[in-house]
Amino acid sequence: MPRIPELTEREAIPEDQRHHYDSIMASRKRIGAPYANLLHCPDLAARTAHLVGYSLFTSDFPRREKELVICTVAREMDCVYEWAAHSGHALDAGVREEVVAAIRDGKAPEGLNEDEAPFVRYVQELLRPPHRVTEGTFATLRERLGDQRLAELTGIVGGYVGLACSLNAFEIGAPEGMPVLPTG
Repeated sequence: MPRIPELTEREAIPEDQRHHYDSIMASRKRIGAPYANLLHCPDLAARTAHLVGYSLFTSDFPRREKELVICTVAREMDCVYEWAAHSGHALDAGVREEVVAAIRDGKAPEGLNEDEAPFVRYVQELLRPPHRVTEGTFATLRERLGDQRLAELTGIVGGYVGLACSLNAFEIGAPEGMPVLPTG
């Protein structure tokens, strides 16, 4: 059970802020986690949905690498909902099963190839103390992606960290039947 009530009905939102509800519904066709909780602050919910929606629906960042990054964020943030939602997407996008397992089990980037490891390292270095990306990791991805894509990658990481914070704060677990991320 989430820690605060879910707001899934349009009528539960103040009338002058229902356009925020409408924008989330238009982009996702439903009000689900964590937006049902964030709608206690409708403007924030809509802005969060817009940022994450950019990553999911607008960005043409390569899907395989994007899902690899999102799974790494989920692991680093111990976000069971985010993991449940994206580990299958990662496999569908072409991330190798052993890579998803290595991330899940906290072993990555060990066993990852040179196409995968820099993305995982980037997220881990950014999210672990001292929260700085080493020059080697940064240079590798900058050379591979260029400045625009590197900025986009960093924004995707930030968006999913923010989402993970909301999901974790509200204790939103993995939906029934979805892959479970071991935490502890």
